[in-house]
Amino acid sequence: MKQRFKLFRRGEMFYCEDTETHQQVSLRTNVKDEALALLHARNEAQRQPSLNRQIARAYLTACDPLIASRT
Repeated sequence: MKQRFKLFRRGEMFYCEDTETHQQVSLRTNVKDEALALLHARNEAQRQPSLNRQIARAYLTACDPLIASRT
């Protein structure tokens, strides 16, 4: 499957480019490992949008255990 976002570097900062719209967005980091993690997250979000909600819920529950009982 083709990756929707690709990584590139301009100066010290990393950016990602949407391969469909060619829109470029700064990842606001100059650390390659962080940039790759952010790029991977963006590509996964495009591939499986329903998974994002479950991941967000897991992060929120880890921060605030009572969030699961809220409506």
